[in-house]
Amino acid sequence: MYELSKSGNLTPLMRRRIEEKLVAKTSEVAQAEPEVVSFEQEVAPTLNEKESSVNTESSDFEEEVIIPKAPDIDSPSEITIPQAPVITVTASPTFEADNNEHPSPVISDVISNKGMFKRPFSFEGRIRRLEYGLSFIIYFVWYVIFEVAAVSPNLSQGAAIFLLITIIPAVWFLWAQGAKRCHDRGNSGWYQLIPFYFLVLLFGDGDEGENEYGDNPKE
Repeated sequence: MYELSKSGNLTPLMRRRIEEKLVAKTSEVAQAEPEVVSFEQEVAPTLNEKESSVNTESSDFEEEVIIPKAPDIDSPSEITIPQAPVITVTASPTFEADNNEHPSPVISDVISNKGMFKRPFSFEGRIRRLEYGLSFIIYFVWYVIFEVAAVSPNLSQGAAIFLLITIIPAVWFLWAQGAKRCHDRGNSGWYQLIPFYFLVLLFGDGDEGENEYGDNPKE
């Protein structure tokens, strides 16, 4: 407006209309602007109302609730704490202990001499007089047959070969039985080489009970 009036183009009528328009716009802006209410004006009354209601309720609650007084209990002068039981923890069994539950059978080194002619060609163990006597008779029968066949002129070649083959088993049988009979008396098997010792083996008693060559064949 100042520039228009300076240039001379602003007429009084135009000036009045411009002022009217400015006044109208100012009133419209004033009406459109919201009313600013401070926080204290808006929130404070609400908080005051809530605090008053809470105080009222708490006072009512205090009036209604009555807390009973706890009875007097004489406290003990000493408190005894029971001793906890002692628990002994044992170690779990090892693998070796499990194996000991089923021990392997013990194999005895003592030779059993029960029964007759169990080991006729073995030099181990003991035999009784009866078995040695029967063994001596068997050997004597074989020896007689061999002597008769040896002097016979009608002996076939096959029979002669058979008799020659039986010499080794027969002598082995007699020596094995004689060694076991010596063991029965607690002697070495070499004792049968003593002249006429076979008579002692035929009629002599054996050791009572068990000896180093095994148990008693009579028991």
